[in-house]
Amino acid sequence: MSEMVFCIATRGWEGWTECVSSWSRTATRVYRAYCVANCDVVPAYQTAYEETDEPILAYIHDDVVIYEQGWDERVLREFDDPTVGIVGFGGALGHGQPRLYQVPYHLPDLARQNFMSDMRSAEKHGTRFKGERDVAILDGFALFVRRPILDNWGGWPKGKPIGYFMYSENLCCEARRQGYRIRLVGVACEHLGGKSSGHIPASPTYEEEHRYFYETNRDVMPYRVKECESA
Repeated sequence: MSEMVFCIATRGWEGWTECVSSWSRTATRVYRAYCVANCDVVPAYQTAYEETDEPILAYIHDDVVIYEQGWDERVLREFDDPTVGIVGFGGALGHGQPRLYQVPYHLPDLARQNFMSDMRSAEKHGTRFKGERDVAILDGFALFVRRPILDNWGGWPKGKPIGYFMYSENLCCEARRQGYRIRLVGVACEHLGGKSSGHIPASPTYEEEHRYFYETNRDVMPYRVKECESA
């Protein structure tokens, strides 16, 4: 069995196969791809979780292009450390304002701070980063998840307001809750955005997801890693 499986949620936009092909073209070995079509992102990811058995689930948006040869070895090397639970291509040092629960609820206080990546447009979103380090939160465009996190979580939550807007944030909080570290690997890539992953379902709403996140993750929010935590 391979170490990792590509879990793809797509609505078949023109060009998605070229993006997915870039993942394999730049990888050092062949990985199985499990594709779920015409489904919202969280149900699609749950189906991929249920129908696969590889220890690492690669949840990558179908509008991500990977340019870096051998990127997979960098990602999988992080999982040699049993304390690492999730790896991603874009992440931030902080998640939530320091006084988040000491002041009245204000949605912007949930924002991430000091975002880093090696996307082609890295400076547009934050800071360019090519190395490896601990982070507080990862962007959902590329998430590599150790299966036991989902096993312990009961899979991706069903019947709760966790969807398009906050699925990555809830997952990262759950990983921290379970005692896992979250790692950023600065892989050269591009997130085109606004394709299949840009399909916004009617429910739950932006406000509903954020309020639920705020109320549910008080035990692990706010959170920040130290600037020097890179090993």
